[in-house]
Amino acid sequence: MRALHAPACPLCGGTAHAEVARFPELAFVRCGGCGLVYKREQAPGLGQGYEAAYFEKGGAGYLRRWAHRVRKCRRQLLAALEYAPHAQGVLDVGCSAGYVLEAAARLGLSCAGTDASRYAVDLCRGQGYRAEVGTLEALPFPDAAFDIVTAKHTLEHTPTPLRALEEMRRVLRPGGVVLLVVPDVSYWRYGGRPRTGSAFRPDRLGWQHSVYFGDQTLADACRRVRLTPVLAGKAVFRSRLASGWRRPLEVARWALLVLWTRAARALRLRREIQLIARKETPVLVESPP
Repeated sequence: MRALHAPACPLCGGTAHAEVARFPELAFVRCGGCGLVYKREQAPGLGQGYEAAYFEKGGAGYLRRWAHRVRKCRRQLLAALEYAPHAQGVLDVGCSAGYVLEAAARLGLSCAGTDASRYAVDLCRGQGYRAEVGTLEALPFPDAAFDIVTAKHTLEHTPTPLRALEEMRRVLRPGGVVLLVVPDVSYWRYGGRPRTGSAFRPDRLGWQHSVYFGDQTLADACRRVRLTPVLAGKAVFRSRLASGWRRPLEVARWALLVLWTRAARALRLRREIQLIARKETPVLVESPP
């Protein structure tokens, strides 16, 4: 028996919707107002939870391909540093096995992580990193404590994404940035095979995920909590390549990545969306004498 999971769109609050996928255990819909795909109904108690079995035996392979994942996180942090070059402290929300923490440490940044899973927190602490148990809606850190907040494949797990983004903004210092990575709802398997693909099935990602974003809905969510999108997509020439003709192979690599990313988006082959958004520095207005 399904119960109501979200009575209205978690982004715009609208109630008009169209069905995307329905199973005996859950149902996903698309908001008729903003277009966000969200889980409207779910059977109580569905899913295995986020402890040892999820990390050790789950399909995502969180404990495999460590070096590859750390390299990818390093590239993403370098992109974030282009918009927060002063950054010293990084918080990874949903720290999992600690890839972002390792990448941040290699870049000389102080780092901390948080996860709803005690198992994940213990994994990170076992590697010598600071990590705390916490939820997206209540991060266990003080206001303005970090310059960069990362949330990689984390935001889709909460039925209240605006509350989660508000928390990320709260722990950011002015001028800091949040780096978000989420599944792309436009991926062809999600739209073309909603009942047989992994996104909505209750035995795959359906029990885990509450919302699915597109480019516009993710940017809109940031703006609603006063985070300003500054970069979308991973195919970007970083400023350190401004004089990069001295490194033609690196420039050529990034050029190919730009072309591939654009093609993948047009052909609906892109599996994830990346967005960097900034917490703007307040403008001080002098009072008249």
